Amino acid sequence: MAIEFPLQILKSVWVNRPDGRWSIDNVKGLTLASKAEDDQRYFLLQGNVEVLTNNPNGRFNDVLSLFGTTEFLMQQSIVPVVAWLEGESAIRCIGTASIISCTGYLITAAHVLLDPLEAGYGAVRVGRVVQHRDQLNFGVFIPYWMQGRGGYLQKAFRFFPFEKMWAWGDWKQSPLLYDDDRWEHLTDVAVCKIPQMPGGQAHQPLNMSLNAFTPGEDAYALGYAEMPDIEINPATGRIVDDDFRLNLFVTAGNILQTFPQNHIVKEVSTPGPCFDLNARVPGKMSGAPIFGARGAVIRGVVSRSFSGEEHAYGSMLGPAMDLPMDEPEVQGRSLRSLLREGNEGMAQVHGAGL
Repeated sequence: MAIEFPLQILKSVWVNRPDGRWSIDNVKGLTLASKAEDDQRYFLLQGNVEVLTNNPNGRFNDVLSLFGTTEFLMQQSIVPVVAWLEGESAIRCIGTASIISCTGYLITAAHVLLDPLEAGYGAVRVGRVVQHRDQLNFGVFIPYWMQGRGGYLQKAFRFFPFEKMWAWGDWKQSPLLYDDDRWEHLTDVAVCKIPQMPGGQAHQPLNMSLNAFTPGEDAYALGYAEMPDIEINPATGRIVDDDFRLNLFVTAGNILQTFPQNHIVKEVSTPGPCFDLNARVPGKMSGAPIFGARGAVIRGVVSRSFSGEEHAYGSMLGPAMDLPMDEPEVQGRSLRSLLREGNEGMAQVHGAGL
């Protein structure tokens, strides 16, 4: 089926009200335009300068987060997952995540969270638990505007570490004596929590959908495709690569099939309920949000793809909404309960086709 152009994302503007509650201040559709010579189905996101609201709340930091090019505004909600050990000379860029609450909940691919363990640089397995090294910095970058010399605004980056992580599955023992046990995912959707924004600002979440894709539906993902590692000063941890840029790519396709019972019948190798689409999805886009309903809502996250091919798999978000996010002091929590309780700044989106 032909993809309907232009591509758009429905972007909400969230604020922290005087009474401490989160609320949507405005909603705007952002067009994901490509240059004339670019492939419209896969391109580097750029775009014109946009202002998300005509009535900013007057707080200087909030105002600065409400204007910029299309890619800057999307980078407030779609962020690169990064990791590095203190004293190293480079930051590893390992995937993509999307912010889903004002307080800092994110979703990504579960296999992205296992990278420090599987690549052997920042984590070890202790019993049934993955334990990160104390020197590991593991989280996301979010850009912001700061005042530089001469009063000019320049782009800078805040690092937000993962405070908590949830992934679902279990260790599976290998029948081969020389092979280590491996983690078998129940789903490739994972949830993380980062600190809140400084000064009481809101993280800018995207809208989630409980509904699955339908075959033939337009689907597009935004992520940090093939993002190189970032050179840093090992003594200070500051970025020293003058050429470093956050490059957000857009890829579009149609849903081919859905596999809602894949966690039981295992029709395909992607873990859990999933779907496939005919889109080009390079490396480092794992965990990227996959939008449906013409960009209004996230229906899944990028799980796996095939290099050089227009074929990829995504994990369904809806079935993961009820998986437990328990902690020793907190029981019965899930993405659905957080959404229902309304204390975290998550949009409840209703309507035909959402």
